Amino acid sequence: MNKKIILITGANSGIGKETAMTLAKEGHTVIIHGRNIEKTKKVCEEIKNVSHNQNIDMVCADLSIMSNIPKIVAELESRYNSLDVLINNAGGQYGNTREVTSEGHEKTMAINVLAPFLLTKLLLPMLQKSKSARVVTVSSASYSVGKFDAKDIELNDGYSLTRSYGLSKRYVYWIMQKFAQSGIDGVTFNTVEPGSADSDLGRVSRNGKLANLVYYLWKPMMWSMDRAAATSIYMAVSDNLEGVSGRFYGNLKEKNIKSKFRIQSEIDEVWNYCNKICKDFLASC
Repeated sequence: MNKKIILITGANSGIGKETAMTLAKEGHTVIIHGRNIEKTKKVCEEIKNVSHNQNIDMVCADLSIMSNIPKIVAELESRYNSLDVLINNAGGQYGNTREVTSEGHEKTMAINVLAPFLLTKLLLPMLQKSKSARVVTVSSASYSVGKFDAKDIELNDGYSLTRSYGLSKRYVYWIMQKFAQSGIDGVTFNTVEPGSADSDLGRVSRNGKLANLVYYLWKPMMWSMDRAAATSIYMAVSDNLEGVSGRFYGNLKEKNIKSKFRIQSEIDEVWNYCNKICKDFLASC
């Protein structure tokens, strides 16, 4: 296996951290993204010590703020000539009341959809300098939850925690489908679902007594962190997946997405919306 340069977003805890640790142990150069500088530094040092791999780097930014994304791309371009793998792992699930970022976007959609769209777009020049690059994006089995409304992609009406999260994970699958359909030379685009794991996302997103009760009842059946990270790792570096693009994997196997969740006109609506929202950031780079 050739050693790769790999960027993992949301990698200072949970599944992202486990993914980073395993890939570091395999000898790859791993760039960890996190929001908190001090926490991310500590994770970098921990991974270096445990993996005996000093090729561990970091970038820090709140990816829910679109204007931060060109800045970390510029950082990466200043340090590396190319990028072999991008793992869009960062994600969020928020409360029962709709929240917006300082830029006016619904928070779940900002971090789960707009961020991976813009980051992937801006990193394409670096990815295309690799001999064979891959983009792996974390979705969820919850992609089937929520009714799609092309006129209300960010859920100004009819918001709920489960609907926003489910739709965001469907949208990000659609975005990767559209990237794959674009026929971008030398880059593959795939989506994974990590299964149920006791990650920070699950702990932070619980809301109220009922949610806590469900969590503790379900916890014994949750996957270990290494099992939850396994599919992202497999999609990122396995020789078996050379040239494979536009697929959805879970538990190391390809998943069949029902046709009602991959309607091309709906895919195009979300793709066009993301392009519209991100056009100023794309034009300036």
